[in-house]
Amino acid sequence: MSIYEPSEDELQARLGWFVQLRWTFLLVLSLLILFAVKGFNLTLPLFPILLIACIVLVYNCVFFLLHKVFFSQHTPSPHHLRIEANLQIGLDLLALIFMVYFSGGIENPFLFFAVFHMILGSILLTGRDIWYQAIFCFMLASVLVGLSWFGIIPYYHIEGFTPTGVWYNIPFLIAIMASFAAIILLTIYMTNSISRSLHRRSKDLFDLTLQLDKKGKELEEVNEELVRQQNLLIQSEKLASLGNLSAGIAHELNSPLTGILNFSHFIKEGCPDQDQVQKDIDIVIRETDRCKKIIKGLLDFARQSQPEKKCDDIISLLNKTLNLVIHHKDFRNIKFIKNFPDDLPQIMFDTDQIQQVFMNLIVNAQQAMTEGGTLKIIAMHREEQHVLDIVFEDTGPGISQDNIQKIFDPFYTTKDMGTGLGLSISLGIIENHGGKLIVESDEGMGAVFVVRLPVQ
Repeated sequence: MSIYEPSEDELQARLGWFVQLRWTFLLVLSLLILFAVKGFNLTLPLFPILLIACIVLVYNCVFFLLHKVFFSQHTPSPHHLRIEANLQIGLDLLALIFMVYFSGGIENPFLFFAVFHMILGSILLTGRDIWYQAIFCFMLASVLVGLSWFGIIPYYHIEGFTPTGVWYNIPFLIAIMASFAAIILLTIYMTNSISRSLHRRSKDLFDLTLQLDKKGKELEEVNEELVRQQNLLIQSEKLASLGNLSAGIAHELNSPLTGILNFSHFIKEGCPDQDQVQKDIDIVIRETDRCKKIIKGLLDFARQSQPEKKCDDIISLLNKTLNLVIHHKDFRNIKFIKNFPDDLPQIMFDTDQIQQVFMNLIVNAQQAMTEGGTLKIIAMHREEQHVLDIVFEDTGPGISQDNIQKIFDPFYTTKDMGTGLGLSISLGIIENHGGKLIVESDEGMGAVFVVRLPVQ
């Protein structure tokens, strides 16, 4: 049979409630003494009874201060709370038995008030402790009855309440004590059974609540994943359709633009002395080159292929990519901060494609920091998620929340000379690797791009 044990918070709350209940007991006791003496003219030994009441008042004040002052500043341990609970119950039983002894002993029906105290004790204490308290209560009452009956200690008979002959009726005494023991033991058994049942149901409800919360969180995660997959599917279909359209347009425009560019160079070489023609033809050549660059981006966008992955060191590739730009004149006012741990695992990736992504993110950061700034690049292994993160954090002007929703859309750009395809191509490459390209930014606070690749 399992034994019910209240939790630490429950026990502390019940102990405070028990202290409050004791004030009520002292008030009722005072009224009963007054009623017995004045109403029924009973002769009671008031001095020992009032002395016991004063002792109860004193230790209840101590327990009250303990809860209001000490426990408000220090959290008690479960062991200390259990000691206090046993002390409160034990002192109360001691006071009750002696008070009954001085007011008629076994003749006093208030002896069975200990049953009520056992019920309260079962609520306050664990099953094992309350059994010990019940045995203590019965043995103390039996010892006092026996010592009184043999004349070792005085017997206090209440005149006018019970006849004197009752005290010398041994079968009556035995019956009373047996009934007292049986009622106490049955009361404890029943209250413990009820407490165990209530505790079990409370625990089941608590476990059910935790399961419902867990299921709710799982449903939210599944819903978020479904929304993400739906957005990816829409994006993929949009990109596929746009890629086919872009490839057709690019092939149709590439040949005429090549012809325009060649004839522009012929004109430039044929009119070396005409300054105005030279200026005009330079504009034509520059804009034609820009168109060819856009078309090259369209073809790259349309020809996104499956990566040819191999196991390699991505930090080595990142360092090689940085070495290509770090001494370029456009990066002279950019400070690079690198944080690459030595124990990062090797992963599967396509070297050319991932280098294209790194280069695009580094160039974008430089172009965002027109007045110079800091580009922090951090690599980290998230073992619990089985992913490797490469973080690019710049000190540029940041991205507004409106723009951050569009930066992966094809042809969307905030730069005067941009094609708007760099991040779209990068996103496609990372997703083909089974990873994620994440952006976090607040306007005026810089931007953070995270390349997240799986660790296999």
